[in-house]
Amino acid sequence: MRRRELTAPWIVTVALAVVARPTRAEPELTPCTRVPLYEVGTAVGTVCAENTGAYVTIDLGDDWTPLVFSETVDHAQPYRKTFLALASEHVGSEPKMRTARRDRYYELFGVFPSIGVIRTRLLDAGRHACHAAVDDEPLRALSKTIAPWDEATAVEAVALRTVQAHLRCEGFLPDAAKEGKFDGATSEALALYQRRHMIPSLVVVDRETRQDLLTASTELDFRTLLRALRERVVDATGLIEDGSAAAAWEPILGRFVDSPEYQPRLRALPLPGAAPDLVDRATEAAAVALGWTSPEVAIAALGRPMPSRVAVHASPRPTYASRIVDLRVEIDRGDVWKSYPLDAEGRPRRSPVKNRPTFTLFAITPDGEVPLVRWPTTIGAWKEEKLPDESVDLRYKASPVGRAYWRDLVAAPAWFPPPTTPDRELLRRQGRDEWAVDDDAVGPGYRSAYGLVALLHHRTATDGDVSGQLSDMAIRTHGSGNYRSIMRGSSHGCHRLFNHLAIRLGSYLLAHRGYERHGTISESYVRTLHWQGRALKLRVDGRGYRYELRPPVTVDVLPGRPVRSRAAPPPSRPMALILTPPE
Repeated sequence: MRRRELTAPWIVTVALAVVARPTRAEPELTPCTRVPLYEVGTAVGTVCAENTGAYVTIDLGDDWTPLVFSETVDHAQPYRKTFLALASEHVGSEPKMRTARRDRYYELFGVFPSIGVIRTRLLDAGRHACHAAVDDEPLRALSKTIAPWDEATAVEAVALRTVQAHLRCEGFLPDAAKEGKFDGATSEALALYQRRHMIPSLVVVDRETRQDLLTASTELDFRTLLRALRERVVDATGLIEDGSAAAAWEPILGRFVDSPEYQPRLRALPLPGAAPDLVDRATEAAAVALGWTSPEVAIAALGRPMPSRVAVHASPRPTYASRIVDLRVEIDRGDVWKSYPLDAEGRPRRSPVKNRPTFTLFAITPDGEVPLVRWPTTIGAWKEEKLPDESVDLRYKASPVGRAYWRDLVAAPAWFPPPTTPDRELLRRQGRDEWAVDDDAVGPGYRSAYGLVALLHHRTATDGDVSGQLSDMAIRTHGSGNYRSIMRGSSHGCHRLFNHLAIRLGSYLLAHRGYERHGTISESYVRTLHWQGRALKLRVDGRGYRYELRPPVTVDVLPGRPVRSRAAPPPSRPMALILTPPE
């Protein structure tokens, strides 16, 4: 479905309007696309899809993508086809889909399965019966994490057999797997299971993975359905307020459908005046309207034909929503370690961080700013860099402090590695002694360094004057395929977000800001990589799909709290500060 491009004032006035529950009689609008209106699982009539003030039209079709992956006749979106293939889990046999075939499931990377895929899972009675027949007591009695690198005790070996039984029910575990052993086959199968259920853990049987294994498969599939519905509700309503700014996430139908990793309490106190969790409230209202209120009811509902587009009553909005005049972003760098990370013997020094970096989006209203979301992010740290003599050393990659602007929003961005990126970082092992170019890292793709959405940081020659020349700082706020780095790691200077949140952010900006659609960025990148006596060619054609935000969004990067409790680096490893590094 192609979307009309609308100007920001129209969107803010209508999509954010506070609406009362309408009567069923309504005047005809022109144009008028009739869609069924659902209440409590039943179609009660039809309404105009264009009546966005009174109703929300939700796209349940298998050809849906978030707004940031929309396209026009003049500007086709090259990644849209790939996104739909991933969502439908039909990735084909093309060489470029090699990693996608291995991963199989993509929620961890921001691509939620289509409703058709989830319907098939929920209606798979044989699989559900298989899980229900597994004796879970050995796994339920387990109180510690089981890791493949540890020698399993007798009790843990019995629990591993339970894990393996569940993995067999999914068809993930090959016959060659060793019973009660955390072997390679079991590790690969468990990684598939974690990706399928959006668990951002190491490939271990930790508390979260164990809890999901002990949960009914119908319930797990139902949570997947609610997560997928939520992204479509977000896209249809233009909401982004998820309760994170208030540290007050709300359940959907009495259950939290996300890993605790995605709901971190980043600071001791919530932000004053923060927005409530409108996203999950709207998702619950839509689920109730559709009749998807439990696994059993959803199985029955999805077993019947359903239209690809439905309308539900729009939920009331807070008073600030109709008064938003601008947006602003604030990135707090948190605890900043600048001292050298190795001791004189080359051993790593600990860099404990109490306050992780945070990303906050504010709505500016006549009465002041309203924090909409507060998400975890990253800042730069010490990283390896290739020097002019081809040697590699550590350099500090800073995240510059001060005011910047988002002008360019790039969907499905490609990362063009700077010359200082060591060749080894751009290669992946292929077989025991073979190496290949790491196409996944450069992208475009869900595992790329920039994830699926990137916002470029620009600076102005004169502070505050965005009408003049803007210069690219080579810093980005972007999604990341390295999802475990968001809460634990660092970057080369950029500000990473979970991929699904980066996609939400990109779509939110397009829904609430004027923009010009430029389409595909026709730039190429070629580099010869040298490794173990071989030369390999890295080539990228196209840098992504560009939108120009008008006006740009203001981004303020705060200094954070410098932590300087270490001695200077050894004389043989001099410190170098790079203030504006590329990611």
